[in-house]
Amino acid sequence: MIIKKTISTLLLSTLLMPSAMTHAAETSQSIGNGAVVHKTTANADSPENDIAQILNFNFIKDKNYDKEILILKTSGTIHSGYQAPDPRQYNSSSLRWGAQYNVKVQVAGNDSTNIVNYAPKNQNESHEVTSTVGYGVGGNINVSNTLSGGANSSYNFSETINYQQASYKTSLLKNTNLKNIGWEVEANKIYVNGYGPYTRALHYNERYGNELFLASRQGSVNAGQNFVHKSAMPVLARENFNPEFISVLTHQPSDNDKDTIINVTFERRTDKYQNFWNGFHWWGQNQKNFEKKSLVATYKINWKEHTATLQNTYIKN
Repeated sequence: MIIKKTISTLLLSTLLMPSAMTHAAETSQSIGNGAVVHKTTANADSPENDIAQILNFNFIKDKNYDKEILILKTSGTIHSGYQAPDPRQYNSSSLRWGAQYNVKVQVAGNDSTNIVNYAPKNQNESHEVTSTVGYGVGGNINVSNTLSGGANSSYNFSETINYQQASYKTSLLKNTNLKNIGWEVEANKIYVNGYGPYTRALHYNERYGNELFLASRQGSVNAGQNFVHKSAMPVLARENFNPEFISVLTHQPSDNDKDTIINVTFERRTDKYQNFWNGFHWWGQNQKNFEKKSLVATYKINWKEHTATLQNTYIKN
């Protein structure tokens, strides 16, 4: 009985080990003409904040190119932070919704590692964002806005991204350079029950304010019941955002004895939408960036062993 109990305890301990401290074993694949891709993954999460990172590292060792290449796919989940209104509130009430999501990759330190390309590259307001980063032997890197690549493409290796952003838009963050890359996915043009487009503005109608999620101008209901149904809101406002972005890094082989440290940030910005009864009609307003929550994870890249290991995480408000 003692042996069985010990085995059960060890098994339970293994199952409960935090996934944030694991990383996958490396797999290698020849991609032709003396080039090899070494693949591994690492992840981090914060269950209490509903944010999770999944990173796919594709190390490319190419005899025909004088640098090492890393095609890094950053994906995961960021919960919207949606909080429903209290239906009992009478004259004024509020809800919280996911209005903006940021994803950032930073190369820490001053080693030879640089960010030389990324996807998506340009502002995008489409419902669905797709892109392919392709690598051709000899250091040729190409970024397209389609899900091309694979066995029938002209690339020796490719990685793709595909995510949904209805009513939102993707833009590059301003501090993009050789050590930093980042994207913001922000509420852009929101239509609710056929009305709109609405934005994150505080208010822009002199009489009714911002009617973004206001159900009725004259409704005889509690304030907490005078919001549009949750299902009428954009998915990214009320559920999860599943980001997928790609960063392309280069590294000098002469630096292979030095590890590279990268910081990856997943951030959500939650707005507070409020309604008020002024004695004559309902009024709505939106408070931008009511709450910010970020999961910042630090990973160590070993270029010689083609591994990536999570070092630490913290939550930033």
